[in-house]
Amino acid sequence: MKKRLRAEVEHGRVDFEKWQEQNPSKTFKDYFAETVERKLREGRSHRSLGGNLKNKKFGESRGNFVRKLAKLGLKEGDTCVDYGCGTLRLGLYLIAYLRPGAYWGMDISEFLLEEGRKLVGQELLAEKQPHLRVICPQSVTEAAASKPAMLISFKVLNHVHPDELQEYVTNILEIIGSSGQAIIRGKWSDTETFQSSGRSWAHGMPLIKELVGTRGGRIEMLDKALELEGFGISGKTGTFRVTCRAGGPL
Repeated sequence: MKKRLRAEVEHGRVDFEKWQEQNPSKTFKDYFAETVERKLREGRSHRSLGGNLKNKKFGESRGNFVRKLAKLGLKEGDTCVDYGCGTLRLGLYLIAYLRPGAYWGMDISEFLLEEGRKLVGQELLAEKQPHLRVICPQSVTEAAASKPAMLISFKVLNHVHPDELQEYVTNILEIIGSSGQAIIRGKWSDTETFQSSGRSWAHGMPLIKELVGTRGGRIEMLDKALELEGFGISGKTGTFRVTCRAGGPL
């Protein structure tokens, strides 16, 4: 298994380097968005996006998903930001649950958001009026101004390039301010960051805590993290909460 993973990681690294040579002004986010979009346009399956999911268990029932977030403090009258919402496979349930205008779905690709609009449907879009935005400095500021009680970011951290981790953390802390909370589900390492597939990483939790802490935030583990198998180092998967001290992020 380790040999297969090493080959997958190397293949992904080489593909990205070749792409970046042709697109020197673009980032890994652009590469990821472009490759996912191409995959979905071709009708190919993806683990968490599009009509043909590789992992059929990814789609949680509305009741189960919303119930978990409600236990963590989300109320129908709250505003919630879905950071890395993809094609709204989970966001759909939040849109239906929350009051009109209270859902903010943010992702790196307008194509993914448009696919999400198709999934939600015109009737629910008109009723609930969700805010769907491509992630950029302006949309981050706009989402922060809505004073969300909760931000969720599920399986997004895994696909954040090491060079873009600081931006990810900074955006999340800016959006939640001093009164919100961020619920993050993903992979991490107890020690140093390592690449876990061709396009995903397990970031070092010490580094994540440092980035959060220097910006006025703190991290709280919400479940017993599960060990990742087959990597030969301390990789984990689970959920943690990020909050800011009074006064908001630095």
